[in-house]
Amino acid sequence: MAPAPNAATPAGRPTDEELSRRILDVGLDLLHEHGYAALRVEHVAKAAGCGKAAIYRRHADKAALVAAIVLAHAEIGECPDTGSVRDDLLEHALQNQRNQEGKGVAAGRAMSAILEPEVFALIWDSLFLVRRRHGERILDRAITRGELPSDVDPDVILDAVSGLTLLRHAIEGVRVEPRQYLALIDALIASPPRLLHASEGTD
Repeated sequence: MAPAPNAATPAGRPTDEELSRRILDVGLDLLHEHGYAALRVEHVAKAAGCGKAAIYRRHADKAALVAAIVLAHAEIGECPDTGSVRDDLLEHALQNQRNQEGKGVAAGRAMSAILEPEVFALIWDSLFLVRRRHGERILDRAITRGELPSDVDPDVILDAVSGLTLLRHAIEGVRVEPRQYLALIDALIASPPRLLHASEGTD
């Protein structure tokens, strides 16, 4: 009896994993060099040593190719659980930093590609939402341990920490030192932002 077809493998020639990886690697290089708007599938194909058809068999269009590049080169990382919200938030921030250093997918011109609506929609669930859930779990545990009040605003804390990384690395090109993260984290823990209730400011 013939083996059942593999649903993950398209009909025809089997997927060449080495070529698939080379496409994503050279694609990242070209993304950093040219940016999203100027990136061309034919340029990626030429640099990878294949035809455009080989890329389109793997990725439906340029946005799908760039989304795959991002997901292949970013690290979600583990959700830290040291028993200390201070240390957990620091490690969470350092993982964001590692994704933005050097030729990380959130550095330089690659960052603008991530923010393209058609790309962002393809990577939100697999990358940014997962990273966000990690941060929320860190803060939930801190509330359970009594390190933070129950009405702390998680969005403000997580946005403040990740925003520092984004501003410094992707926009200013300056590396954030661990002690600088800790200074911000300590301030947020000492005077945590609280949720705004709908009743506030009303009679």
